[in-house]
This record gives sequence, structure tokens and C-alpha cells, in this order.
Amino acid sequence: MITIVGLGPGSFEDLTMKSIKLMKDAKRLYLRTEKHPNVEEIRKMGIKFDTFDKYYDESEDFEEVYKKIARDIVDIEDVVYAVPGHPLVAERSVQLIIEYAKEKNITVEIIPALSFIDAIINTLKIDPANGLKIIDALDIENQRPDKRVGNIITQVYSRLVASELKIKLMDYYDDEYEIYVIRAAGVEGLEKVEKIPLYMLDRISWIDYLTSVYIPRVDEEGKRTFMIC
Repeated sequence: MITIVGLGPGSFEDLTMKSIKLMKDAKRLYLRTEKHPNVEEIRKMGIKFDTFDKYYDESEDFEEVYKKIARDIVDIEDVVYAVPGHPLVAERSVQLIIEYAKEKNITVEIIPALSFIDAIINTLKIDPANGLKIIDALDIENQRPDKRVGNIITQVYSRLVASELKIKLMDYYDDEYEIYVIRAAGVEGLEKVEKIPLYMLDRISWIDYLTSVYIPRVDEEGKRTFMIC
């Protein structure tokens, strides 16, 4: 049995009691990465764990990282694996684990959690029923923005990524188009939101691994149709 739990977007209060119990009782607990606000609290509780952070330095790209992690988890089999956010929201390693486990007839149980998408929606007070597309900044060539709906862009984890993203987005939006940069949505003391014109995206000094971008939809005249109340 492989059990996959979500660590939520970053606030320890959002961790479920079920997830905490599973991590406490796990024979073997692996975190995809210890770069998450809740990890320090998990450590303080005396919960022992290993991480896969070494693969980020050893691998050529993220796809290779996630494949290595997935293979390791499936090989261990009797394990609890914890990931940031919700296991089924923008978590490639989990999709690969499900795929590899199916080939070996290994059961995978998913323990849901609040996702970073939920946190962003709450912070910006947007209704996804009006249209919302989720895009991986590292796959912007294939996951193209849709100007008819709001777009949340994930994995904007460095100014280099932000710079490359900005150039791609300028193919779809005006340089002055206003976007929102969100860091650590829903995490008290860490959350930061800034509205900026698109051309300034890579000038934000506080961009890190908890950063996403929200681009409001545009109307037929190209005007922004969203603002934070």
C-alpha cells in the first residue's frame, strides 16, 4: 500500500488530523521536499522522515526528478509519501506513482488536503466557476494561456523562471497588462500579493518556490475584468 498525503499550501492549521496521524504512524515516511512551511512543525512533533531533495541537484530536469521519486516510492511500496498542497493538484510525481503502481498492481490511497489553488482563490476572492486555467510555468510552450478566463501559473520559483515566463506571456498580453504575483497564499506571516504590469514580473525580488502568478481574464476590448475588493 502506498499512501499519499497532502501537506496543504503552507499553514500548519490546514493539515488534517488524518494526515498527521498517518505520518506519525508510518513505518517509512518520505517527503518530496523539505522546502515547505509545514516541515519544521512536522519535525518538532518528532516525526521522522526522509526527503528526495537530493534528486533536484542530481537530475537534468524536473521530469527526471519526478520519475526517480515515483520509481523509488513504488519500489518501497509500504510507504507514506507527503507532497505540498493537494496530491492530485499540479503534482507530477503523484501522477507517475499512480501510473507505475498500477503496472505492479499496488494500491495507492490518496489523502486529500487544501491545495495552493484553493488558497489563491480565497486570497484573491475569485470564483473558478467563471473560468480558470491552471498552467505550469515550466511547460508554458504546451499549456498556453486562455485570455477568455483567469489563469493561475504555478512553479514561478525564481526570477529566471519569471523572466522566461514574462517573455512568453507577452505573446498573449500587452506589456502593461496588470497581473498578480502571489507568494505563500494562505500562510500567515508569509503571504504576499502584489499587482504589477506584466513587464515588471521578473523585477520582483521576493519570488521563491512558493510563488504563483494570476492573470485575470480580458474582455473583447482587452481590458482587465478583475480586481481585489
